[in-house]
Amino acid sequence: MSVNINTNTIFTMRDVGDELQRMRTRAGLRQEDAAAMLNVSRYTVSKIERGRAFPTEQQLTRLLSLYEASVEERAAVQAKIDQGKSYGRAWWEQASFRRHFHGDTYRYFYIEDAAERLFVHSGTYVPGLLQTREYVEAITAFAQKQESAERREVFTESRMRRKAILTRRRPVLLDALCLESALRALVGGLQVMRNQLEYLLSLAASPNVTLRVIPYSAGAASTSGSPFTIVDFPGPENNSVVSQEKVTGEVLSDAPAEVRQARRKFADLAEHALSPQESVRRIEEIKREL
Repeated sequence: MSVNINTNTIFTMRDVGDELQRMRTRAGLRQEDAAAMLNVSRYTVSKIERGRAFPTEQQLTRLLSLYEASVEERAAVQAKIDQGKSYGRAWWEQASFRRHFHGDTYRYFYIEDAAERLFVHSGTYVPGLLQTREYVEAITAFAQKQESAERREVFTESRMRRKAILTRRRPVLLDALCLESALRALVGGLQVMRNQLEYLLSLAASPNVTLRVIPYSAGAASTSGSPFTIVDFPGPENNSVVSQEKVTGEVLSDAPAEVRQARRKFADLAEHALSPQESVRRIEEIKREL
C-alpha cells in the first residue's frame, strides 16, 4: 500500500512497543515492575507496549536502564521514536477534532488510515465512507440533535475527510454490505436521497469498492442492523481489528476470537447479499422509484 505519514506513525509506535516488551521479557520483569519504576499504572506500560503511545523521554530513559539495554538497542529505539515523531500532523490531530473525539472513536481515525482493507456492514445506514455530505448532515441533525452545532459540523467534516482513503494513490480496498432498508429510507428528503443513490452508483464502479445489498427477500438477514467493521493491515505481523458502533462511540478490539467472530458474521451476511452487479441494478431501481 502507499505508505503515508499516518500509517508510518502507527506502525512505528507498534515497533517501539514490541521492542520494549521484548526487552522487558528478556529481563524477566513484569509490566507491574516497569510501572513501579516509572511511578505510573500498569495500564500506561501496557499502552506503550501495545503501540498506542510513545514513552516520554524520561520514561524511555528509565525503561532502557531497567531493561539493561545495550548501546545499540538504545540508539535503535530512540531512532524509531524520533522518526515516528517527525511525520506530519494528520487532519484529526487538529484541535477542533481532538476536542470532540475521544477514546476508541478518536483512535479509529489512525486505525482506518493505516488499513489495507475494510470489511464493513453498515446495517440500516449507507456505509459511512460512501455517504454524501447532505446525507451525513441529515443523519447528525437527528442522531446528535442534543449536541452543539459545532459538534455536528465537526462530525460531518470528519466523515468527509475520512473518504480520502478511497482515492489516495493506493487506495484502501472496501468490501461493504448494507441492508436494502438503508437505501429506501428517505434520509434528508427525496432529493438528498436521490443524490445519495447516484453517488453510490458512481462509487460502485470504482475498482477498489465492492458494494453489496442485502435485500428484503433475504429474510432474517435483512433485519441485521448492528454495524461493524473489520480492519486488515498490510503484513501478517499486524493483527486485524474489529470496530463496533455503540451509543457511546466506537469500540475497538484486536482479540483474535472477536475478529474471527466478526468475520463469520460478515460471511453469513454476505451469503444473503445480492452480487455487486445485482446490487447496482437494485440501487438503480430504487432511484427510479423515488
